[in-house]
Amino acid sequence: MRFRSQFCLGLALSLSLSLLAPLSASVSAQTPVPAQVPAPTPAPRTSFRDVPADYWAYEYISGLAQFNVISGFPDGTFQPNEPVTRAQFAAILNQAFMSAQPFQVPNERLNATQPSTPTFADVPNNHWAAGYIAKARTAGFLSGYPGNQFKPNQPIPRVQALISIANGLGYQGGSMAELSAYKDAAAIPEYARPGITAARAANIVVNYPAFDQLLPNRPATRAEVAAFVYQALVNDGRAQPVAAAGARWNKVPITTLPTAAEVFSFSADGQRLLALPTDGATLQVWNTQTGALIKEIAAGDQTRFGGAAISTDGTKVAAIALTSPTNTVELAAWTIETGQLLWKKTISRSESAIDGGQIAFSNDNQRIITFVNPQQDGASAPQLALWNTVNGEAVQSLDTSGRFAISPNGQFLAIQIYPNDSLGRVDLWQLNQSGIFEYARTLPPEDVLFWGMNIAFRNDGLLNVLTRSPYDGLLVTWNPQTGARVTSTELPADRSDDAIGLSPDGDSYFFGGPVAGARLGSVKTGEVQDWPSGYGYRVAFSDRGNYLAILNNNPGEVWTLGLPTPSISIYAKTAH
Repeated sequence: MRFRSQFCLGLALSLSLSLLAPLSASVSAQTPVPAQVPAPTPAPRTSFRDVPADYWAYEYISGLAQFNVISGFPDGTFQPNEPVTRAQFAAILNQAFMSAQPFQVPNERLNATQPSTPTFADVPNNHWAAGYIAKARTAGFLSGYPGNQFKPNQPIPRVQALISIANGLGYQGGSMAELSAYKDAAAIPEYARPGITAARAANIVVNYPAFDQLLPNRPATRAEVAAFVYQALVNDGRAQPVAAAGARWNKVPITTLPTAAEVFSFSADGQRLLALPTDGATLQVWNTQTGALIKEIAAGDQTRFGGAAISTDGTKVAAIALTSPTNTVELAAWTIETGQLLWKKTISRSESAIDGGQIAFSNDNQRIITFVNPQQDGASAPQLALWNTVNGEAVQSLDTSGRFAISPNGQFLAIQIYPNDSLGRVDLWQLNQSGIFEYARTLPPEDVLFWGMNIAFRNDGLLNVLTRSPYDGLLVTWNPQTGARVTSTELPADRSDDAIGLSPDGDSYFFGGPVAGARLGSVKTGEVQDWPSGYGYRVAFSDRGNYLAILNNNPGEVWTLGLPTPSISIYAKTAH
């Protein structure tokens, strides 16, 4: 699915707002300057005198304006707080998504014959937006009110704008449980709940100033519509993600989980966290919003877990386990709601505890990827393999090993390789038409002796590689399709840092160590936030980059110094 051209988005916003101005008392009588056809390269960023750099939607508005997607008024204003009417929004949808461009409305609804009579009783044939409204209705973007009313001059509520985009573009996914993240979830109309869930999954929902309030029934403003449209472009890969002004990590945790776990991971929406306590005796699934323990799964008397992961949809967990006295290395999966064991497979044998275990679900939850380093005949025998999530059957064993990351679309597997020269490199494997990964290319190693590495695919499919030399951090972004370096950014680091983390949204990074403490930085703004508690021996970001889990203390220090039992604190960004 592809979106309409940026020119059409600009035409939609400028055309709809100018044509309808005389029809709505809440819209200024000024006429916006018409958008021009974009130049081959982006024009300089456009600024508006009523949208300063510290305005919450500055990045969205100016980001669209620099491509001539939106325009302002003759007096140099944008009037970001003015509402958008339902007729205006229909025009935006038409010009953005429903012309003869690569975008295709789901189920080819646009091929349906357009009615020759007015679509709605209150939209006559000569209404300026009659055609836009008719097509938006046929395509499944917009519907009416009882009595065949459309109410074209009524400001469109935020909830309608969001579900209109989600429904028309065929967004799916997410969980109804996600809506509990909003304090005003009860105000979301029942009919809109699936659409809002899908909009959240597509990351087009933007809330300001409180990320935990949807304000579903308040009229959507010009700034908010610009934000929703920009996020739709990001979702389609046509624009780079932006951090909204004031998008900072709140140093006050949402909740703190009373568990001493060195291994933990989020479900995609960040609502659930799987923790593997240091004794390896149980798997724990926690609600990150309430701090409640949802499910605990015991390993058994002679079994210890060595690695674990939660599925992206938050419904399953999988773990690597070592069973004594047979020293059998097993892979198993369970459902979270019931704790039922789905299957268990022997994958190797080890003479001692498993070293270097890693496990993850693919984004579509169809595959489980494992990396284990068992001891066989006195030597390490690292193994990297893929398994079928449904039945545990082996899918592929790769002739390589190392810590890994998988791209959001499942097409690329990035593997960290540590040769004897300690420079390190990243190998890329690509999925072929038979559903098997084949070696694609090796990314050029950085010419530094690194002391740590972390790799993470961004939500737009690019690969971030963060390395730490004795004194500095270096973040390099790569295009896995071509192997080309996209950007290279130096980041402040300390030689004592032994915790490194990267967020999938490509903006946040984490360094932590016993000397410099914990720091959370933004690649985009350059801001670095010192963290108040514990230096973060382990960290994990949610897939959408909006939640962060930090282990507050080093378990080694706890045992030797008698410090309080470690816990995991959950933090959130505050702008969305």
